[in-house]
Amino acid sequence: MNSSLRQRKKVAGVALPTAVLLLVAGAVTVQSTGPAAAAETTLRAAAAKAGLFFGVAASPNRLHPIVGQEFNQLTPENDMKPDRIATSSGGLQNTGGADTLVNHARSNNMLVRGHTLVWHSQAGALQGASQATLNTFIGNAINRWGSRIAYWDVVNEALEDNNTGRRRNQWPHSMNRDANGDGDFFDAGDTDVIRDSFIRAKQVVQAGGLTTKLCINDYDVEGLTVRGGTPNRKANALYDIVRTYRQYIDCVGFQAHFNDNPNSIITNDLQANIQRFADLGVEVHLSELDIDDDLSNNDIGAGQAENYRKVVRACLNVAKCTGITVWGISDSESWRSSERGLLFSGGNGNYQKKAAYHAVLDELNKGRSATPPTTPPVTSDPPTTPPTAGCSATVSLNSWTGGFVATVRVTAGTSPINGWNVQLTLPSGTTVTNAWSANRTGTTGTVQFSNVSYNGSLNAGQYTEFGFQGTGAATGLTPVCTAS
Repeated sequence: MNSSLRQRKKVAGVALPTAVLLLVAGAVTVQSTGPAAAAETTLRAAAAKAGLFFGVAASPNRLHPIVGQEFNQLTPENDMKPDRIATSSGGLQNTGGADTLVNHARSNNMLVRGHTLVWHSQAGALQGASQATLNTFIGNAINRWGSRIAYWDVVNEALEDNNTGRRRNQWPHSMNRDANGDGDFFDAGDTDVIRDSFIRAKQVVQAGGLTTKLCINDYDVEGLTVRGGTPNRKANALYDIVRTYRQYIDCVGFQAHFNDNPNSIITNDLQANIQRFADLGVEVHLSELDIDDDLSNNDIGAGQAENYRKVVRACLNVAKCTGITVWGISDSESWRSSERGLLFSGGNGNYQKKAAYHAVLDELNKGRSATPPTTPPVTSDPPTTPPTAGCSATVSLNSWTGGFVATVRVTAGTSPINGWNVQLTLPSGTTVTNAWSANRTGTTGTVQFSNVSYNGSLNAGQYTEFGFQGTGAATGLTPVCTAS
């Protein structure tokens, strides 16, 4: 946002190289499992090799050559916010700036993140609009750019400040959620601007056959805890929203505006929080990253570089953390310019790389962890019935009306294995829509899952896990595991 430190500057979009697009779409294949043999010299190349995008927020007057050289994802900083493009009836206007950014991204092979559809701030002509009008705007915006937008921030900053864990009471979050007056906000007779906006966005995407993924985006949600070890109630509230409406939500944006606010610091449990969202089956993005120099005692050299290194590594260590976007190119052009939180100094196309830039590039060149935390081979407790040679598999489900996320545990038997294959026969009407930490063959009926590069080798008694998401019902699954 541009009126206060808590009015965040949001919006997104970008198109990236084919290999990375495949990863973003499927979120399965991790491309680099160790230090690269030949280090890449740009952020976009190093990120692509590591299997994620590295993006930037920009405006039409800052499309300098460095944007296409260093970044493979682009988020319009302001040009897709409702106050720029929405009419009071939910139509579109003044889309020239957004069109310029989308076209620049396409010509430079970058992903685009649309930012943002529903937001209490910078709402412009939509301020106070009904859900029906919001739905009209959602449909018009998604359809205008179609699959040229890889990700849309459907709902932005829905939760209160100060770690209350409550939803905001500003419009549109103040819309009556208990429409039928029974005290239950989540039954079919009620309204919920988060749920209903995502339902509308999902309908538009599916009706148009689009590849666009739908995200919820917020700040101060990065760690499991905040300063002093207090639970991060805002992060927990976001987690509950994603878990409740998982069938509509594809991705979560942690804004990652790190500063010395007690709720905005870099905590040691950042990776663990990324992991728990990833375990729901959604992609996780650090969507608006900048790191205040206050967190390094005003040191924008080694101190700030180390903070960037920690944050980038936390993402790289989680397979479904598929993108990082810095909120601007240089300190002087940042919405928080006095805090010197970005990777470059200078301005107006004349940029100098800071120590933080080199730290990020180095960390990206190291690639993903050899054994990502999503699927580490972990010695299991002795099963009640010891497995025989080969492997066994069990399934646990997180289900909702019309969909589910399944987690499958593969356990080696009495001898080490070098690879595995799990066969599942799905009930009629059930379809697999996404999978992670496994290769998949088929989407309906009999579906085969096999190990990827980092989770095939298991010692006797060890296990690994993979997951998949689907529509329909998945009760009564009986996995059959074979080992090689």
